Amino acid sequence: KKWFIYGSPISIWLAGGFSLSFLDRYFINHYLPSEDLGVYASLQEILIRSFSLTIFPFTLALHPRIMKLWNSSKFQEAIQLILKSLYLILAIGLFIILITWYFNDLIFLWIKIGIPQINSYSKMLIGPLLLSGFLWQISLITHKMLELKEKTIFMVIAIIPSLIINLIGNIFFLPKLGMVATAYTALFSALVYFI
Repeated sequence: KKWFIYGSPISIWLAGGFSLSFLDRYFINHYLPSEDLGVYASLQEILIRSFSLTIFPFTLALHPRIMKLWNSSKFQEAIQLILKSLYLILAIGLFIILITWYFNDLIFLWIKIGIPQINSYSKMLIGPLLLSGFLWQISLITHKMLELKEKTIFMVIAIIPSLIINLIGNIFFLPKLGMVATAYTALFSALVYFI
């Protein structure tokens, strides 16, 4: 029973997190041509998954160490490790974001080689999608105390506003502003969960 109470909210949270990109793609497919869906999905995968390659391995390696300290009643050490890792992830993420911002044109050309259908309009999607991916990655550390204190239900409560923002942003702004509305909706959704 205890495992179910702890684990089931995490499963719901994961489903909510995965549904955000699904909803983005669903609404783009509904309102825009299929080519736009392909471009957005490709960019989303490249930019958001770039943090899966750079930050997520670090986050995965930290998890057992934090849990071991917490389970050994070394609460202060666990909290210190969370804070240190948070600062390190912030530094790595900011470095990646600054490099991307500074070399935006070059990065866009590299992406264009892999996705020839991309156009100059799609360049506006890079910033918000990259920031969105970063915020979701850093949230894996910022919500760690909820996991440790077995208050995973608050993770579900916190992702509900993100889902609502996603729905509202895509339903009302995507038809008027195009894919850029979906990209900024994704960013705002990630920011709300992070906060």
